Amino acid sequence: MRFLRFAHWACVIFLVTQTAQAASLAETMAQVMETVPGTYVTTAPVEREISAGVAEAQRHERRHVVYARIEAPQIGAHVLYRQERTGGPDGKIIARGLAVFEEDPTANGIRMWLRNIVAAERFTDLHLKPELWREVGIDPAYGGKCPFHWRIENGLLTGTLLGGGCKIISNAGKAMSFDARWLITSDALSIFDNTYDGEGKLLSGRADKAPTIYSRAMK
Repeated sequence: MRFLRFAHWACVIFLVTQTAQAASLAETMAQVMETVPGTYVTTAPVEREISAGVAEAQRHERRHVVYARIEAPQIGAHVLYRQERTGGPDGKIIARGLAVFEEDPTANGIRMWLRNIVAAERFTDLHLKPELWREVGIDPAYGGKCPFHWRIENGLLTGTLLGGGCKIISNAGKAMSFDARWLITSDALSIFDNTYDGEGKLLSGRADKAPTIYSRAMK
């Protein structure tokens, strides 16, 4: 009889723990999906660097990036379209893709995959074309090997690569490693994102590891 009572309460404690964890993950997911979408620009930090006399070669680029939620159930329940331009809202597009989010009970956080999309040019400005949302698809040949782990850290939404970094063999057979950290608030998005070759040589990003600060232009 004592064993049955113990088993009963053990089961109750397990269910309560699981429910609390699920609620925590649900709250984190809700905060991610509420906070991340928006339009971001690097105008302010670039102007500060110019005023401080930072040499042009060391300045951050002027960037304009959009993160917008789309309804794409063929991909997942929580999907953002991402589009980045240099210069400004009418500048050259340097990135189009999807940010796909899923709850991760094992790591007690939210996983985010940044994925390329098939026939990307067709989906330019996808956030403004809801008639195409259910037609967009992930390009299986690229991405998906280095998921981010989002959590609330010291009150801030923080995204880091699982395990603190990521190493892969590219489609061309070359070893590459990545180091990245994202921080987001209601006002700004901070991104440090470096790529290295197999010998540790910097391929993209900044040698000083200074993050790019994107100010929120509008929500």
